[in-house]
Order: sequence, then C-alpha cells, then structure tokens
Amino acid sequence: MSTATLHGTDPEKLVKMANQIGDFFKSYPEATAVEGVREHIAKFWNRKMRDEFFAYLDKGGEKELHPVVAAAVKKLRTN
Repeated sequence: MSTATLHGTDPEKLVKMANQIGDFFKSYPEATAVEGVREHIAKFWNRKMRDEFFAYLDKGGEKELHPVVAAAVKKLRTN
C-alpha cells in the first residue's frame, strides 16, 4: 500500500523513477553510473521530492533500490 503525498507524488513511484534512472546508466562504468544518477536526482528532483524519497528510504524502502541507485543516494545524502 502506498501513501500519496500532498502534491501527488507517491514515494514508491519515486523509487521506481530512481531505478529507471539507474537503468538508463546501466551500460556505463559503475562510477560513472553512480555519478549520473546522483547528478540527475540533484538537478531535476525538487527538494520536496528528495525529502519524501529519503523519508521513504529511511522507513525501509532502500531495499527496493538497484545497487547503483543506492550508491548514488548515499553520495547525494552526504553532499
């Protein structure tokens, strides 16, 4: 079951979107893929989307991420 947010973005949908970004970069070397995912989320996701995404991950959603996306999220959160 998913919970829609005030602006209509479902956190599970954000995970799906992040994994789709990761899929785009899957043919790249791992370091390049991680940076590409990190950069895309930083540039194109607004603060509210990122906050909702991180909150969902903190509640156990991180296990749904592809490994490259998980690595990108870790870098994004430390910057």
